[in-house]
Amino acid sequence: MARFLIENSRVWQEDHFVSGKTLMLSGGRIQDLRPAADIAPLPGDRRLDAGGAYALPGFVDVHLHGSAGYDIMDASAAALQGLCDFLVQQGVTSFLATTMSASAARIEAALDAIQDFAAAAHSPLLGVHIEGPYLNPAFRGSQPAAQLRAPRREEYLPWLERECVKLLTLAPELDGATELIQAATERGITVAIGHSGASYAAAQRAFAAGARQITHTFNGMAPIHHRQPGLFVAASQQPAVNFEIIPDGVHVHPAVVRMLVTLVGAERVLAISDAMRAAGLSDGVYGMGDVAVSVRDGIARDRAGSLAGSTLSSPAALLNLMRFCGLSLAEALPMMTRAPARAIGMYPQKGSLQIGSDADVLLWREPEGVLATVLGGQLVYRAEALAARPV
Repeated sequence: MARFLIENSRVWQEDHFVSGKTLMLSGGRIQDLRPAADIAPLPGDRRLDAGGAYALPGFVDVHLHGSAGYDIMDASAAALQGLCDFLVQQGVTSFLATTMSASAARIEAALDAIQDFAAAAHSPLLGVHIEGPYLNPAFRGSQPAAQLRAPRREEYLPWLERECVKLLTLAPELDGATELIQAATERGITVAIGHSGASYAAAQRAFAAGARQITHTFNGMAPIHHRQPGLFVAASQQPAVNFEIIPDGVHVHPAVVRMLVTLVGAERVLAISDAMRAAGLSDGVYGMGDVAVSVRDGIARDRAGSLAGSTLSSPAALLNLMRFCGLSLAEALPMMTRAPARAIGMYPQKGSLQIGSDADVLLWREPEGVLATVLGGQLVYRAEALAARPV
């Protein structure tokens, strides 16, 4: 079996970087990490000189609606392929296609397209994050009000039976939500609380039922009050609960991002993009599902002025985490890799460069950022800075 050898890099090994060793990929997995002198050459070996760059696990984004002109609700193989082609250039090797609140037929069409695409294509698409339609209208943000509703078993049970569904966001204060949390958890689906006005007590009940994540923390939820502690305080007291955060400096002030990381620790913080169709493009008017969105100075808002996803890229998210929180690359990286992969039950298969993990590797060097992306042991993107180096 042909081997792919990544040489001359600083390889991430869970909490530190290792230099002077070659990362060996074979059969779509991390096969070994050893000094180059200890590797006997074999016919068919492919070698890539990383030029001293960092070898990182590919980024994992569990909340992404679109980018580069594509939207998950387009529900087409062409849109999904275009989105994947863009994301690997950003170093994203794993993501969850995130839906919007819509009719059952629209959501099912998106699920069908994602399921078919994931089965047929070698891609970074891991599965689906169903965001809505079971959300609180008072905290809907840019989710379309006309499509919000209480959970109905006859509607959601077929969705939960799909293997592609990995994550579900809901408001636990809605009638029938506790039953839905339990049904999803029993099927191995991670349940997140979002677009919610849940009280402290309601949040505690949701965690007891199996909810384990907060969707875009501080956005689409009630603020903390010293007499009404609410969702965030309840979640912070649950060691098993994780927190999504959008580190673009717009959705959440950098000081509050820093506060969150300090309070709960980086292993419980999942950096997400919440990216929408305009990510990677210029300002203009776009759609997010069926919602009209205007992007000005890179900030996406709907007609009512609510933030409507973001134009954040994963490389920018990593740099922002480092800058906002005063962290080194080693300290910020888990929030982009290990923590989100673990939150959806896919670590160390994803988000790791341990031996046996999927061979999803990102070569990174500052100030250039992403130099190359390897997905399942295949080189799927190489920046011009590495173009002269052999493979």
